[in-house]
Amino acid sequence: MNAKCRVGAAAVILAIGVWGAGCKSAAPKGPQAAAPARPDPLSGYVGRTVIVRHVGDLPKALIKRAEIASARGECDVVAEVRQARFDAGAAVFTVHPVGRPRLASRGAHQERCGHDQEQVVVTVSGFDPAATTADLEGPLGQVLQTPEAYLKDHGVAFDLAAGKAPGEPTADHFVTTQPKRLLWIDTIRRDPSGKVSHEGEVDIEGVVGADGRIYDARLLTTINSEDEQRVRALLPFWRFDPGLRGGDRVPVKVKEHMVFRIYH
Repeated sequence: MNAKCRVGAAAVILAIGVWGAGCKSAAPKGPQAAAPARPDPLSGYVGRTVIVRHVGDLPKALIKRAEIASARGECDVVAEVRQARFDAGAAVFTVHPVGRPRLASRGAHQERCGHDQEQVVVTVSGFDPAATTADLEGPLGQVLQTPEAYLKDHGVAFDLAAGKAPGEPTADHFVTTQPKRLLWIDTIRRDPSGKVSHEGEVDIEGVVGADGRIYDARLLTTINSEDEQRVRALLPFWRFDPGLRGGDRVPVKVKEHMVFRIYH
């Protein structure tokens, strides 16, 4: 092959290579990986126990964000959050009522609840669909409350942080001021058979710590083990003005009672 032929062949090979490279670059791209799903900003609410304000006797309740502060209703309940989801700017909670909050200043029959509900679905609408957990917690904290927020809403200040379980209670003759119960929970549950309706008092003995919470509780009234667990599960919601020895908060033994009600 003479020089001219060798040059021509090389040119052809180069052209084919360039054309092939061009074809490869023009090939369609494969499917792109989908962006990771956004975590639900309300997932942390599942499993919490909260005080549901105003709407505890409604099977379904719709509250607009702009109207939270002026929400009406007399039925407050303590409830376990079973489901929580954020959907298109609406916070949707499915809760299971387990008790009724009681305040020393308002008496045992403070609310005007209608029918007891085994499940309540609370929807709070009007949020930005892109809202974060931090954006939602403030407004929702007016509907699903902690004991401290509930007391504050009723003009009772309580700002003691939870402490360690106390040791031995203070001897009675050293106690200058007895603990005062501020908030407690009456337990409620539905009878599965739909036939039993009962209400009775349960006596409790325990120690109120310097943090205003009850510890080492012992039920003095005999009830079945499942109902006892229901009562015990709500004791962390109780709040007291602690007992005093002079000007110091000290652990003090107390005897209290609450109402256990079974509805059908």
